[in-house]
Amino acid sequence: MANVDLLGLLTHVRALGVRVGDELLRLQEDLAGTATDKGGVDLVTQADVLSEKMLTEDLSRAFPLHRIAGEEGTRTGPADSEWCWHLDPLDGTANYSRGLPFWMVSIGLSYHHQPVLGCLVGPACGLMVTGASGLGAWNHGQALPKAQPAGDERTWMVATDWPWNLAERERTVHLLSQLAPRIRQYKSFGSAAVDLAHVALGKVDAYAISHIFPWDQCGGAAICAALGYELTRWDGSPWDLRHPDIICARPGMHLERFTSHC
Repeated sequence: MANVDLLGLLTHVRALGVRVGDELLRLQEDLAGTATDKGGVDLVTQADVLSEKMLTEDLSRAFPLHRIAGEEGTRTGPADSEWCWHLDPLDGTANYSRGLPFWMVSIGLSYHHQPVLGCLVGPACGLMVTGASGLGAWNHGQALPKAQPAGDERTWMVATDWPWNLAERERTVHLLSQLAPRIRQYKSFGSAAVDLAHVALGKVDAYAISHIFPWDQCGGAAICAALGYELTRWDGSPWDLRHPDIICARPGMHLERFTSHC
């Protein structure tokens, strides 16, 4: 990994993410008032598939020795590659389908299951958050500060969301009930990429969810890790992309005290 030009890769995927995000924004405006949730008609599904196709075609050409795995089913490139691009072509589909701005194109690169580079582009919500291991992170090219230690828990804002796995929602309810008397607020933007972007921006203090997929986590986790945010599993053990549960938090928050019992 020492010989890999992460800054060059980041420059490439930032331009790609902007191009794909702009196309999705145009399509969302065309569908305004007619699109429904992803499970309804295929209009929004077309947006997801179009985005994944654009991303995959570009990355396959640029990085033929890398694996690519996308939410919409893309599995291409050498299966034994130590590098893998994890793509959520439209993270926040339900928001997108309702004309809400909280959605992003999420591009992440991992090395041996560890996120090392991320690009989150949300043209409707006005965010373009990028970062890579050893380089730091930026929003629209402006450097983001390193993660600051957690303050008093009464000041905490914690982001979470409903897992698609319905059984896992009971764990979320339990987490909410445990934290409710102790913290300032919960936030839920309906998109892991948007939630993790807000952690990186310092707008919320942590993000915790008990069950999501590698393409949901990789880009945002790489950016937050580059800024010094702590990444663990819900029981406090080491986290990587092989695990569906994640806590991404300011140093010293130790949310596993609450999540380990959920």
